Amino acid sequence: MSENYLPLFRKYRPQAFCDLVGQESLVKALSNAIELNRIVHAYLFCGPRGTGKTSSARIFAKSLNCENGPTISPCQKCASCVEITGATGMDVIEIDAAANRGVEDAENLIEQVHYAPINGKYKIFIIDEVHMLSTAAFNALLKTFEEPPENVVFILATTEAQKVPETIISRCQRFDFKRITVDDIVKRLREISDIEKIKITDDALFDIAKNVSGGLRDSLALLDQVSILGAREEITKDMIDELLGKVTFDKLINLLDNILSCDVENSLNLVDEIYSKGSEPRNLCENFMEFLKNVIIILNSKNPHDVTKFCSLNTTDIDTIVEKKYNSKDCQRILDTAIQYYKEVKFATNPYLWVELMVIQATKTQETPQTTQVHFVAAQKTSPVQPKIQQQVKVEENPKPKENLEEKTVQSVEEPQKQEIKQESFEQNTQNPLDIWSKIVNSIESVPAKFFYSGMAKLVEIDENRIILGFINQNVITQAKSDLKHKALVEGEKKAFGGTYSFEFVQLGENIKPLEGAVVKPVVKQEPQKKVVSEQKIEVSVENTDEKKPKNDLNEAIYSPKVKEMLDAFSGKIID
Repeated sequence: MSENYLPLFRKYRPQAFCDLVGQESLVKALSNAIELNRIVHAYLFCGPRGTGKTSSARIFAKSLNCENGPTISPCQKCASCVEITGATGMDVIEIDAAANRGVEDAENLIEQVHYAPINGKYKIFIIDEVHMLSTAAFNALLKTFEEPPENVVFILATTEAQKVPETIISRCQRFDFKRITVDDIVKRLREISDIEKIKITDDALFDIAKNVSGGLRDSLALLDQVSILGAREEITKDMIDELLGKVTFDKLINLLDNILSCDVENSLNLVDEIYSKGSEPRNLCENFMEFLKNVIIILNSKNPHDVTKFCSLNTTDIDTIVEKKYNSKDCQRILDTAIQYYKEVKFATNPYLWVELMVIQATKTQETPQTTQVHFVAAQKTSPVQPKIQQQVKVEENPKPKENLEEKTVQSVEEPQKQEIKQESFEQNTQNPLDIWSKIVNSIESVPAKFFYSGMAKLVEIDENRIILGFINQNVITQAKSDLKHKALVEGEKKAFGGTYSFEFVQLGENIKPLEGAVVKPVVKQEPQKKVVSEQKIEVSVENTDEKKPKNDLNEAIYSPKVKEMLDAFSGKIID
């Protein structure tokens, strides 16, 4: 590289508003401000990298300080324009906020503000990457930004406007730079390639433009990098892909063909070949997902050649995909599998292993629908319901009335189901009520709620769909009704019995006692004698309990000594 050689992004840096690419609205706004002489003291240029923020700031400074200015077409020949182009002027000071971000740097800037311009009409400060300034530096500049000296203009440039304090943004006129379109980048690259006599195909330029995220500076740097290859031969798209570390289109389409044909061995061999040539597993996954996205777009478009701006494929590649006649659903399933495994590839210590597993899973995905269908047919052949269906068809051929046959058929199908439901409900409700309550308590996931209900709540009654719980006083009932504990209780019941029971809280007293060893009434009707016996048992057990336990001291009758000690300590206070 010779001493006089300049990189392309510096050599072809915009020097006037007419040279800016893809920022028409911004050029129009700044040009009108200059023509109307409505220059404010602070501007904020924000947007992605390589879209022309710093270049626009220099052009705007030239327009203000040119000998013929303010003008939208600076002469580029006067002392002020030459100094700004070479970044050596005394009136236009460029500051890198990443390297000068402290409060002392802000104080030095404030001191320079008070000096009058030497050659131009304005003293202009261009602060690049302004979001890197510290909070103290921003606070020191607030007053200066709001009321600067006359003929002082601040131009702030940043790629992360969200990090700039609102107090600074409110004192500036904000201009957002948009990403440059692929077509505009390709057009500019072709102009520069023709001037520099770089032999490169349009597909290669398109590939460059698709891989720079809308930044013209990045595209010029990449073109400069590959320009050496175009000295003797024409630069193609494959050369660009190889330089970027991307997997070529031929490799990707062969991989897709092998996966769709469920050829695991050839798919893994192709992945190993790509990996051996230097493509990292993460890069391989990203390229494969992007390729599948492009294939799906092409397959779902009415005119595939109209979607070239949405994918990084040329017309020849699009025609190849159309001729293959892929199934869009199959490609979508493979893409879902790739996305799932890509999450593991990014953070795995052995990412290549996960790429191999991704390929194996993708090939199995193609076999899943057929395998499922075969099993389903086999299940129909061995299903015990099949003879009943055939028998119904034969009976319908009988000359008997159809209504009677339908009723019999419905009854024959429904009666076993009803019997099963009744049997399940009978078995569930004939359990001991204390076992039911114990199962609910053990199903509560919240540990505090589980210990609270197991210690504080006493089972009073369980009927068909209601559980009555008794508590020592109203304070404890209030605690039981709190959102967290009550929600945990309801979820525990749903987990144990599927939402069969609701809860009712009452205060224990002389007339309300906890149950001990009672049998719950079943849902299915029983003989009256059995009901009387069960009721008598409950009454006897309650009476015996009253005789054994003193009526005056309810705490000692119901709770254990440890629980009573806890109640006395907290006195009914709500504990979360």
